Amino acid sequence: MTTPPVINLSTKVWDCRLGRQQLDALFTVASQGFQPAEVEVSHTRHNHTYTAGTLGDLIAAVTAAPLPSPIDKWDNLRFTATDPTGRRSVEMALARKEVSVEVKGSDATMVYGTETQIRLFLQDEAVGGHPAGTTLPLPRLWVWMGALCVLVMLYLTVSLTVMYGGGEVGAMVESALFLSLGPLVVVLLLALFSMVLHMFIYARSTRALLVPTRDLPTGSAWSRLGAIEKITAVGVGVAAVAAIGTLLSAGADVF
Repeated sequence: MTTPPVINLSTKVWDCRLGRQQLDALFTVASQGFQPAEVEVSHTRHNHTYTAGTLGDLIAAVTAAPLPSPIDKWDNLRFTATDPTGRRSVEMALARKEVSVEVKGSDATMVYGTETQIRLFLQDEAVGGHPAGTTLPLPRLWVWMGALCVLVMLYLTVSLTVMYGGGEVGAMVESALFLSLGPLVVVLLLALFSMVLHMFIYARSTRALLVPTRDLPTGSAWSRLGAIEKITAVGVGVAAVAAIGTLLSAGADVF
């Protein structure tokens, strides 16, 4: 009887947001069809590797250990499930920035099916992963922000050129420009700062995470921010409005 060939499929996914709920669901998907004794979850910390049959047991073992580092700081996690008959095995190495998946075995249906399920799970919108080596498309709002930056810089360049290169006539022209275009520039600056704030919220709410000890907040981008990040975002917004008000007041005093 001919021995069936071993199929080996490897996948790498970047920037996943994995909390306790996502990890439990991921390990459930990856362990389908395996016996509990064939599944192992491990974590290495301070040159010691902790192993358990479930994620909950692993967290309990790490929590009970006399470790100096915070329990919420996890930079690695490993999942393995092995069929002793060789039909299928699953290995996943999870870090904050990257998840590496390897599925191999002699049963082609099971190997391809498991790899597809895991890959689709990691690339789901709720997890936020994308294939390694790919570049995410630039958000449309960021393109508009670049256009606004160009318009504001163009206005400032023309204003300074006229003011300092045209003497009294230049000052009069600049005054007219300020009175006519000043409100528009203020609107553009407000829009620019709001887009910068949006970029901050977007970047923080979609950043890669590996947090096995707690559930991640879900919902809108704002609701996914932590308390400190929300305070920072509000502070940036208030500072931006204050800065624009100061510039507007200074311009009114000059002209």
